Amino acid sequence: MPLVSIEVLNFKSYKGTQVIGPFKHFTAVVGPNGAGKSNLMDAISFVLGIRSGQLRSTQLRDLIYKHGDHENDCDTTKQANKASVTAVYLDHKTGEEFRFCRTVTVSSDKSGSSFYSINRKTTKWDDYQAALESHNILVKAKNFLVFQGDVEAIASQNPKTLCKLLDQISGSLELAPEYEKRKVACDDANKQFNEQSIKRRTINGEIKDLKQQKAEIEKYHRLCSERDEAIVHHLLWKLYHIERQIVGFSKSIREKNLTLDPLRAEIEEFDKLMTSARKEYTQVTKNVLKAERDLKAKEKWKEEEKIPRLMECEERIKHLEKKRFSEEKSMLNVNNEKASKEKNIESLKKDLSVVVEARDAFYARQVSTNPSMALSESQLKEYQVIKGKSLSRCTSERAKVKKLQQDIKTKTDKLSKIEDDIEQIQNRRKRLDQDHDAQTNNKTMFEYKIDSLNRELGKIRKQLADTNTERTRQAQTETELTEKLQDCLRKITEAGAAQHETNSEQRIRLMVEKLRKTFPGVQGRLQDLCTPAARKHETAIRIVLGKNLDAVVVDTQKTAIDCVEYLKNQRLGKAMFIPLDTISVNPVNERLRNLEKGVRLAIDLIKHDPIHERAIQHACGNTVICDTLQLARLVIYERGNELKAVTLDGTVIHKGGNITGGVSGLESSRKFDERELQGLKRVQEEILSLIKQNSQKVPRNADESFLAEIGRLENDIARLKDELLATETRLTSIMAELKSLGQQENDFRKKIFKGRSELDTIKKDLNATQAVVEAAEDNFFDSFCKSLNINNIREYEGHHLQIQEQRSEEQERLETTVSKLEHQISFEEEQIEGLNERQLIIAAAQKKTLQSLEAAKDLRLRIQNEIQAIDDEISELNSRFDELVTSQAEKSNRAAEAKAKLSKITKAFDDALRDISSWNDEISRLASERLNIYRRCKIEDISLPLKEGSISRIPIDETVTNNDPEEGEGTQEPVDVRDYGIKIDYQILDDKEKEPDPEVERNFIEALGQLNSRIEVMAPKGKAIEKLGEAEVRLREHDEEYESARKQFKKTKEDFNEIKKRRVEAFNKAYNHVSGKIGQVYKELTSSGGDATGGYAFLGVENPDEPYLSGLKYNAMPPMKRYRDMEQLSGGEKTMAALALLFANHSYQPSPFFVLDEVDAALDNTNVRRIANYIGEKSGEDFQFVVISLKSSFYERANGLVGIYRDNDWGGTKNLTLDLDQYAD
Repeated sequence: MPLVSIEVLNFKSYKGTQVIGPFKHFTAVVGPNGAGKSNLMDAISFVLGIRSGQLRSTQLRDLIYKHGDHENDCDTTKQANKASVTAVYLDHKTGEEFRFCRTVTVSSDKSGSSFYSINRKTTKWDDYQAALESHNILVKAKNFLVFQGDVEAIASQNPKTLCKLLDQISGSLELAPEYEKRKVACDDANKQFNEQSIKRRTINGEIKDLKQQKAEIEKYHRLCSERDEAIVHHLLWKLYHIERQIVGFSKSIREKNLTLDPLRAEIEEFDKLMTSARKEYTQVTKNVLKAERDLKAKEKWKEEEKIPRLMECEERIKHLEKKRFSEEKSMLNVNNEKASKEKNIESLKKDLSVVVEARDAFYARQVSTNPSMALSESQLKEYQVIKGKSLSRCTSERAKVKKLQQDIKTKTDKLSKIEDDIEQIQNRRKRLDQDHDAQTNNKTMFEYKIDSLNRELGKIRKQLADTNTERTRQAQTETELTEKLQDCLRKITEAGAAQHETNSEQRIRLMVEKLRKTFPGVQGRLQDLCTPAARKHETAIRIVLGKNLDAVVVDTQKTAIDCVEYLKNQRLGKAMFIPLDTISVNPVNERLRNLEKGVRLAIDLIKHDPIHERAIQHACGNTVICDTLQLARLVIYERGNELKAVTLDGTVIHKGGNITGGVSGLESSRKFDERELQGLKRVQEEILSLIKQNSQKVPRNADESFLAEIGRLENDIARLKDELLATETRLTSIMAELKSLGQQENDFRKKIFKGRSELDTIKKDLNATQAVVEAAEDNFFDSFCKSLNINNIREYEGHHLQIQEQRSEEQERLETTVSKLEHQISFEEEQIEGLNERQLIIAAAQKKTLQSLEAAKDLRLRIQNEIQAIDDEISELNSRFDELVTSQAEKSNRAAEAKAKLSKITKAFDDALRDISSWNDEISRLASERLNIYRRCKIEDISLPLKEGSISRIPIDETVTNNDPEEGEGTQEPVDVRDYGIKIDYQILDDKEKEPDPEVERNFIEALGQLNSRIEVMAPKGKAIEKLGEAEVRLREHDEEYESARKQFKKTKEDFNEIKKRRVEAFNKAYNHVSGKIGQVYKELTSSGGDATGGYAFLGVENPDEPYLSGLKYNAMPPMKRYRDMEQLSGGEKTMAALALLFANHSYQPSPFFVLDEVDAALDNTNVRRIANYIGEKSGEDFQFVVISLKSSFYERANGLVGIYRDNDWGGTKNLTLDLDQYAD
């Protein structure tokens, strides 16, 4: 086997010296977690030269075994300071054995160092590495080691990392430093060569330019001569046509003068007619307004004064009617109660007379009745002596009898008291039952009244809701009509304003045209010199420009002064001027361009010529335009910017914070004719009529009566609910009291039953004791009783005492009854007196209520009569108003017709005057233009062909003066302009040029423009010839430097291409091998008995020219599945793809052994078996596998096992080996 065994000495968890092996073709390393399997992987990596940082250690000394504290550890007193790993390798071709050893020691400063040896001879790392590479063990490529977790990492690597892996395996990466060095040298040489090339081209270009400049100098002088001739020709053409136009305008003025007098007469006639019609219309309009005010005042007085009073009176009458009904009901109740009490008193008096007669008869019987058993004096003495003797006997029994008699009396009194309480309870329950019935009736009555009032309240609320709905509809209709009326009035106003504005604008436009023709420096009105960037900004921009809209922009302040003087002399009106040279302009605040989205500077939204920039900036300033009012508020108020903001709808927020404006559009250009104006007035009258009709549909105070009735009903319902609640509370209290009284009565009856039982017991005891006492008495009174002929002494004593007790009881009963009846009679009489007083109070209230009711009814009748009278007046006022409105419309139509005719004639007259003025202005302008041409010829020394006169006679500073005749009522004559005695010779002009054709002038201007453009573009330089020679000398000197740079670049380019070719060939050799191998490997790994085809895997380069600079794209498609990216594969599928890549890479310059650490962790049993089968098939004499695994389905297919386990008694890791070939059968 290539790798025979591994010998470790104090390496990591391996204590002491241990030999791990021998290893078979396919050896599986097994053992529990934490036993030290991965430490074996680290040992193999360590001896093959892998750095300690890749062995799960930070320093070399961490690789040395650390002794434990186990009691059986014989070396605990000494710490190991040396560790080594020896790989015993057998070259199967020569049969020679090699021992590769790497040792790490710890020095006195606790730092670690390592050294290498081959066959126990220390050697350098380079020789050590070369020896390994001689056996095809490439340490740098590490294509024979797969650490734990590397499979998952390889499956997730990006194309760049995969490319670097293949770059290492191919050996191309070793050429990278030389590749980079030659590339930098090539780039530097290329840069130097490019700089020399640019410098050479620059010099050649300079020479070429200088040659062209020499030719342009000659061409320049020739073009200047042609331009001078063209200027003279053009000026002759202009002067010829100026002279012809002056003659033509003078002729037109004389002809137009003949039409002015008839127009003046018609204007005077229709002006008087319109004045008269306007006076009549004004008067009738005043009458209409007065009638409308009177009508509204009457209606307001009715609605606000009379109707509320009537409603109030109606409410008072209803209230008094209910109050009278309540008082009558109260009087009836008092009368009934009084009659009942009088009847009760009569009954009580009858009962009293009967009881008094019985008492008197009782007293009479008392006097006349004597006892039947009267003793003589001697018998009485004998009775007393015997009684005294008998009392001395049976004293205890007598005391007991006395006590028992006292107990009987106490018990009897108590039972009587309880019976009285029961009687009172029964009486109370009777009264409560009666009160309960009365309260129940009251509750039913209250509920019925509340229900009735609620139904009535619902009806009234519905009526109120209907009224409110109708009022809302009425208000909506009124709003719509008002909006239509406002729109109609606005249009009427605009119609008149439009006519006025049209005339005004026309005058301003003509005035500006005159100024432009007279003064070349006049640019025009500001609104004509700029346009909004978008149509939606028109309104806002017109408001921003404001008063500057009609301002006239001129080039200089002197031009502005001349224009003002001209307007004053010509009496053409006033105008504002903006001189571009002196106008003050504030700089634009750049910060305002980035305030908010939807907020822009006004000047940025205006298209204009750059020469007018100062005028636009002067008019706009730092004003901003905002899309909405909310944005404007945000910028001005919340952000605290002191500037002017205008919204798209025309709303303006000034610097001070005030808000004004808000228009839907500026329609100043709209034209209104008289028919449209009359139609608008008819619409106005119709809308006013509809508004009036709509306002009369629902009375203004209709809802007030409903609200008053609702308030009254809600108060009554609330009062009845309070009474109902009190009744229900009383009923609850009565029921609770009845329940309590029933419980008390039951308790009392139980006490009576118990008391009577006790009384019976006492009486039995008393009878027994009494019998003893009576027997003793009978012995003493036997002879005495016989003498009286009675059975016993008790017969005497009982008869006498019984008579006395009966008399006392009868007397007491009679006296009590008399007193009780007298008290009841007195109470009832007092109640009757109270009822008499209530009768008097109720009678007085009834009288007062009746008087108030009659007064309220009288007031209601008076108010109704007043309202009827007001309605009659309103009807009369309506009729009068309609008549006045009709008359107003007639007067308005007359005034409009007169105005229309006057306007038409005035317009014709103004047009005639305007034409004359315009023609005179044209004559003045033409004369001024002719004078300016003469001055130009004089200043620029331009020679014109003349028949008479001389250009030298032309004044330079004199202005054009017109010999205007005095303007009077009759005519206006053409102005007289000077010609300075000059007559031009126009023979140079042909017949076509003498015709007034604008195309001819355009041709002149175009020809001159082309000549001037060509001349201006040329601008020849006078020293071009001298500079040409200097440039040719510099070119010859630079040729040597250029040739040297070219040769250096060629050499470095060849050197770079040579190293590039070697690197590409090395990389492509490995890539071609791996890409051709990987599909087969993956298919073998993924194929099975049921799917012999297996999966597909392939590699692709991103940069075919230099593949090592970009990346490798690796894709795998598992069997029976569609194509997916590597990231979308499952964990097991990624592992299989990664292993295929590892095996394919290893097949290029394969090492003699392959060590894998738990590569089957993410695989299921099927894939584990596939990997195991593949390794079993590929392993052999020249290819050895050492695999660390925890899955039995994997390591059971190995040729041998190495068991790793932890021996706690030993204090370290130990190993076992097992040859599985002996169990192959």
